[in-house]
Amino acid sequence: MTWVGFLIPPGDKKIFFAWLGLCLFGLAILWSVTEPIQGPYKELDPVVAKSIFYRQIVWLIVGYGALLITARLPLRYLDNIAIPFFLTALVLLIAILAIGPTIAGSKRWFVLGPLRVQPSELAKVAFILVMANLLTRSTEEGRGLSATFGTFLVMAVTMMLVLREPDLGTSLVFLAVWVGMVFWFGIPGILLVGAGSAALSAVVNFYSERVVEQAWPWAVYLLLVVAVLYVARIGIVSKVTLLFINIVTGIGIPFFWDKLQPYQQERILTFFDPGRDAFGSGYQAIQSRVAIGSGGMFGTHYLQGTQKGLAFLPERHTDFIFSVVGEELGLLGAMCLLALFMVILMQGVHHGTIARHPFARFMAIGVVTYFAFHVVVNVGITTGLLPVTGLPLPLISYGGSNLLTSSLLIGLLLNVSSRTFDD
Repeated sequence: MTWVGFLIPPGDKKIFFAWLGLCLFGLAILWSVTEPIQGPYKELDPVVAKSIFYRQIVWLIVGYGALLITARLPLRYLDNIAIPFFLTALVLLIAILAIGPTIAGSKRWFVLGPLRVQPSELAKVAFILVMANLLTRSTEEGRGLSATFGTFLVMAVTMMLVLREPDLGTSLVFLAVWVGMVFWFGIPGILLVGAGSAALSAVVNFYSERVVEQAWPWAVYLLLVVAVLYVARIGIVSKVTLLFINIVTGIGIPFFWDKLQPYQQERILTFFDPGRDAFGSGYQAIQSRVAIGSGGMFGTHYLQGTQKGLAFLPERHTDFIFSVVGEELGLLGAMCLLALFMVILMQGVHHGTIARHPFARFMAIGVVTYFAFHVVVNVGITTGLLPVTGLPLPLISYGGSNLLTSSLLIGLLLNVSSRTFDD
């Protein structure tokens, strides 16, 4: 193999070029947010330092190297290191809580000179690998519910450690990946229905108690649940269990609410009513919607976004970078960006479906779920459809740890696509 051949990873070239396109797209937007606004405001300081653009290039090179390596590692090797790798990630998560520095009120990063390393990003890769390992063993041994419960405990421990940092957005990634992978494993549909309705019950009861301060929305919801269960073709035990779960989760939401940090509570309340603190906790969501709305179909043109250029839009190089895309490139540019993600998701599901080895199938679905959750949540936050949780847009937002993690996972997806027929 020549050195040129080595620089092109094996596997599905659609996935690789979608990754490359997203990385270049991200660099272009990062350049924009570090440039002074063009036109009558061109003398204004962009505030965001140009150095982040150059640091992102360095991380992209590192991520590319990691992608090349993971795309070529034997599946058997990945399967064998899954558990030790995951245990190492857990140790790092515990260590960051014990000895990690407190930065901006949280313990998320190890500071290594000029670098910040986020253990929770490494844990995402380790979690997908260990889930694939455990579900593969369960498939071979014919275990069903016990495997689901066992992997749930693994997910819960990881999620709780990340939540302690605190990092609510990242902690939810582990829950989402677990749901996607156990669904592919074959979790009974009734369990997913129960989990979904329980979450909805909690949201509706929260809205009743904290937002409108009236009991009728949750009462109406419970009546609808009873009506649906009455006509549903499931056993009486399942019906009673589902109703019980909905009632318990609804009643239990105040206990969960009290465990959240004050800033997290304020973000959730602001989601329901952004105007309650328009210049405080609601400022990000409002300015993000203004930026996206001002872009229209074709945008204000590259480098000419006023929300970005006049520094009205906070965190425009990280969590709210999609707002810059919407403002400067418009709906058309945003759709092109999302189309690149769709290539990765659709090809990932395709390879996860046809792969012969169970470990490869589960790993592919885990990677797909990771990207799908990140994209849906980040876009939902910037468009005001979800409360602000601080989740980056993979390969686009500034951040070395997330860029490295996302590139590693793309490498795993390429690995699966190149070994579709391996047993």
